Amino acid sequence: MRDQKLIVDPGFVHHRKILTLLREPGEELITSSISRISPATPAWQKDVLIDRIYTRSLLEFCSALGVNTLEQLLLEQRGRLFCSIVECKPCPEIYEKPRVTIEAIPRANTDYKVVFELTSSRVTGDTLRAHLSEGGEFAFVAEVFQQVRKRLVLHPLVIGFPYMADAKTEEMSWTKYSDFYNVHIEDFDEFAAAKDLELPDEFKRMRDIKERVFKAALGKILHESTPTDWGGESSDFLTSHLHLQGQRVRAAFLLKGPAKFSPMTISHLGQNGDQIVRLAHEPADVLVVQHCHDITSPVIEMLKVFATQPSNPRRYCLVDGRESLRLLEAFNLTEWAINASTV
Repeated sequence: MRDQKLIVDPGFVHHRKILTLLREPGEELITSSISRISPATPAWQKDVLIDRIYTRSLLEFCSALGVNTLEQLLLEQRGRLFCSIVECKPCPEIYEKPRVTIEAIPRANTDYKVVFELTSSRVTGDTLRAHLSEGGEFAFVAEVFQQVRKRLVLHPLVIGFPYMADAKTEEMSWTKYSDFYNVHIEDFDEFAAAKDLELPDEFKRMRDIKERVFKAALGKILHESTPTDWGGESSDFLTSHLHLQGQRVRAAFLLKGPAKFSPMTISHLGQNGDQIVRLAHEPADVLVVQHCHDITSPVIEMLKVFATQPSNPRRYCLVDGRESLRLLEAFNLTEWAINASTV
């Protein structure tokens, strides 16, 4: 597994609000880090380094406290702070107005209009300013300012670009962050046998395989027991017996059988997709969503948002009906699964 990590390159950093949030311990840490910058460092470079120190300290704070994503904040309707990668609509007026409102496009099903209010001059990065004017994906740490009816107003502490970097040197990688964290079922060492089979052209046989049986099949492959479902679980299957490129990982699975044999939409996942919210609460290195049919883009995007939270990035994996059938075929479990589903 490549030794890389998710980095936020900031172009907006609200120093005062960050210090207020982190209080004395955080202030001491930031002050100590800034003091180690060489006096010979050019002023422009020192400003960049200071912004990165503030950003890194804030992300560590969010990680330690388990700060929610924007989607969690919206669905659970609790918390004052969030950290996540957010898609935003274009804001061309950022070049013209001293204070602007940028509208977010949340992945969660919500009737809230979510907006960020900020002072344009605080955007110190020209590249960030240009991209905010055009819209796109940005890493945010922001706090709730006010809620007026169905309008949620947020004030950013940090806005930046998410990218992959070498874990030691922080040198930028050309790998897109979402590509790095998105893995496939055959990437797990224990499921590598699936690589030897072509994806099936169709997956009708998955209609006859119950969810509990597919979970039992996972248990057979991994040689471990699979507990019976109960109403309060955060995931359907949690295992620490998987490896990615030789590195042991803990994976949490959300499984969906043929009770609704149709493409998976957000509505398959509880009210407003709250099953993905619960899955994200698991102490897992990999979040897996499996379905007996196709998986639609809104589900994929929502899982990506939860998995690639800048303060707690994790791998994510989607296993649709064809991938599920190929996995069963690779371990000669298809006929067993169909027969076991009749019991």
